[in-house]
Amino acid sequence: MKINKPCALCGKPSTDKHHLLSNTKQYRKMYGALLDESFNLVYLCNGCHLTKTIPKYTEFEFRAEAKKLGYNLPPMSKSSQFLKLRGEET
Repeated sequence: MKINKPCALCGKPSTDKHHLLSNTKQYRKMYGALLDESFNLVYLCNGCHLTKTIPKYTEFEFRAEAKKLGYNLPPMSKSSQFLKLRGEET
């Protein structure tokens, strides 16, 4: 499937939509359609999606970006709450 955007890593035509915060069951349940908002997506060609270092958000980064854009957010995941209590939010 060709997407009408260049690959964010190499500039070739993109074929894949990549979520910066992973599109896992847990995050899909917590954040729903917010995972598909433009701030959480990059477009990649198949080669880059399979072989290169792909950018990622931590849950903290995702939430910070969503808050900057004015989104209302549910409580963060239990694992991220634990990391925050320990001062390890990276």
